[in-house]
Amino acid sequence: MKPIYHELKSITFGDTWDGLTNCAFTSNGSAFSSPLTGVRMYFRDGDEVIGLELDQTSGITITSAASWQYQVNPISRFPLAVGLWYWSLEFTDTAARRKTYWTGHIEVTKDATT
Repeated sequence: MKPIYHELKSITFGDTWDGLTNCAFTSNGSAFSSPLTGVRMYFRDGDEVIGLELDQTSGITITSAASWQYQVNPISRFPLAVGLWYWSLEFTDTAARRKTYWTGHIEVTKDATT
Protein backbone atom coordinates (compact mmCIF):
# COMPACT_ATOMS: atom_id res chain seq x y z
CA MET A 1 0.00 0.00 0.00
CA LYS A 2 1.36 3.39 -0.99
CA PRO A 3 1.39 5.96 1.86
CA ILE A 4 -1.39 8.54 1.88
CA TYR A 5 -0.05 12.07 1.20
CA HIS A 6 -1.42 14.96 3.23
CA GLU A 7 -0.43 18.62 3.50
CA LEU A 8 -0.53 19.85 7.09
CA LYS A 9 -1.62 23.42 7.82
CA SER A 10 1.37 25.79 7.77
CA ILE A 11 2.74 27.15 11.02
CA THR A 12 4.61 30.33 11.90
CA PHE A 13 8.11 29.75 13.27
CA GLY A 14 8.06 29.56 17.08
CA ASP A 15 4.27 29.23 17.39
CA THR A 16 2.47 26.32 19.05
CA TRP A 17 1.69 23.44 16.70
CA ASP A 18 -1.69 21.86 17.50
CA GLY A 19 -0.49 18.33 16.76
CA LEU A 20 -2.79 15.61 15.44
CA THR A 21 -5.65 14.66 17.73
CA ASN A 22 -8.14 11.79 17.78
CA CYS A 23 -6.42 9.85 15.00
CA ALA A 24 -7.24 6.29 14.03
CA PHE A 25 -5.97 4.17 11.20
CA THR A 26 -8.01 1.30 9.80
CA SER A 27 -7.91 -1.25 7.02
CA ASN A 28 -11.09 -0.98 4.93
CA GLY A 29 -12.94 0.43 7.93
CA SER A 30 -11.78 -2.25 10.40
CA ALA A 31 -8.96 -2.24 12.91
CA PHE A 32 -5.87 -4.25 12.01
CA SER A 33 -5.66 -7.77 13.44
CA SER A 34 -2.37 -7.09 15.24
CA PRO A 35 -2.42 -4.30 17.88
CA LEU A 36 -0.40 -1.13 17.48
CA THR A 37 2.82 -1.00 19.53
CA GLY A 38 4.62 2.04 18.15
CA VAL A 39 4.19 5.27 16.21
CA ARG A 40 7.02 7.50 15.00
CA MET A 41 6.72 10.83 13.19
CA TYR A 42 9.71 12.19 11.31
CA PHE A 43 10.15 15.68 9.88
CA ARG A 44 12.87 15.91 7.19
CA ASP A 45 14.18 18.79 5.14
CA GLY A 46 14.68 18.63 1.37
CA ASP A 47 18.04 16.89 1.87
CA GLU A 48 16.42 14.11 3.95
CA VAL A 49 18.04 15.37 7.17
CA ILE A 50 15.79 14.67 10.17
CA GLY A 51 14.92 17.90 11.95
CA LEU A 52 12.49 16.42 14.45
CA GLU A 53 11.55 12.89 15.48
CA LEU A 54 8.63 12.06 17.75
CA ASP A 55 7.57 8.76 19.34
CA GLN A 56 5.87 7.54 22.54
CA THR A 57 8.70 8.98 24.65
CA SER A 58 8.56 12.40 23.01
CA GLY A 59 5.04 13.48 22.12
CA ILE A 60 3.01 10.64 20.65
CA THR A 61 0.35 8.85 22.67
CA ILE A 62 -1.24 5.56 21.66
CA THR A 63 -4.77 5.93 23.01
CA SER A 64 -6.00 2.46 21.94
CA ALA A 65 -3.56 -0.15 20.67
CA ALA A 66 -6.30 -2.57 19.61
CA SER A 67 -8.09 -0.03 17.43
CA TRP A 68 -4.91 1.77 16.23
CA GLN A 69 -5.87 5.10 17.80
CA TYR A 70 -3.16 7.64 18.56
CA GLN A 71 -2.45 11.32 18.84
CA VAL A 72 0.55 13.54 18.23
CA ASN A 73 0.52 15.98 21.13
CA PRO A 74 0.78 19.75 20.62
CA ILE A 75 4.27 21.27 20.65
CA SER A 76 4.78 24.74 22.08
CA ARG A 77 7.38 26.73 20.14
CA PHE A 78 7.51 24.36 17.16
CA PRO A 79 11.28 23.86 16.72
CA LEU A 80 11.72 23.52 12.96
CA ALA A 81 13.38 26.29 10.95
CA VAL A 82 11.54 28.31 8.31
CA GLY A 83 11.04 26.26 5.16
CA LEU A 84 9.26 23.24 3.74
CA TRP A 85 9.47 20.05 5.82
CA TYR A 86 8.43 16.57 4.74
CA TRP A 87 6.89 14.34 7.39
CA SER A 88 6.04 10.68 7.66
CA LEU A 89 4.18 8.54 10.19
CA GLU A 90 5.57 5.05 10.72
CA PHE A 91 3.54 2.41 12.58
CA THR A 92 4.72 -0.81 14.26
CA ASP A 93 2.46 -3.67 15.35
CA THR A 94 2.91 -6.58 17.79
CA ALA A 95 4.34 -8.72 14.98
CA ALA A 96 7.14 -6.12 14.64
CA ARG A 97 5.92 -5.10 11.19
CA ARG A 98 6.90 -1.52 10.41
CA LYS A 99 4.99 0.43 7.79
CA THR A 100 4.70 4.07 6.73
CA TYR A 101 1.03 4.80 6.04
CA TRP A 102 1.04 8.63 6.03
CA THR A 103 3.41 11.18 4.49
CA GLY A 104 3.15 14.81 3.55
CA HIS A 105 4.60 18.22 4.13
CA ILE A 106 4.27 21.23 6.38
CA GLU A 107 5.52 24.74 5.72
CA VAL A 108 7.09 26.74 8.54
CA THR A 109 6.74 30.43 7.75
CA LYS A 110 8.70 33.42 9.00
CA ASP A 111 7.45 35.20 12.11
CA ALA A 112 6.81 38.81 11.06
CA THR A 113 6.85 40.01 14.69
CA THR A 114 10.51 39.14 15.39
